[in-house]
Amino acid sequence: MYKYEKNIFDLNTPNTIIPVPKEADYKFGFIERYFVKKANDKNGFIFEVNETDYEKYLENPYWVGDKIIWRITGPQNPIYKNNGTLDDKGVIFSNKSALSIASKKLQNISLYLPNILQFYK
Repeated sequence: MYKYEKNIFDLNTPNTIIPVPKEADYKFGFIERYFVKKANDKNGFIFEVNETDYEKYLENPYWVGDKIIWRITGPQNPIYKNNGTLDDKGVIFSNKSALSIASKKLQNISLYLPNILQFYK
């Protein structure tokens, strides 16, 4: 006889969260943010989830996701040394770069995160 294993994947809508940075996160300078969306919906809604849910959804072939390193402290704009070399690319550029990389998996993520300085202190 044939052995049949049935994989059942959860298709429920994820519980969206809004991260709340702690003082330790501000000392560290960034937070990790986790996002998922349905794999078969190119322009579908993007959900921000916690790390545990993110890992669970990545095991499911019906979902795709990405993690973003989101800067929350530092200079807003690039800082250059006296010799002209870049010292710090700044929070704005860092977060725009993170969104650009994430948009390869999650198209339109910049529409979900329009405030590049969200949580900035």
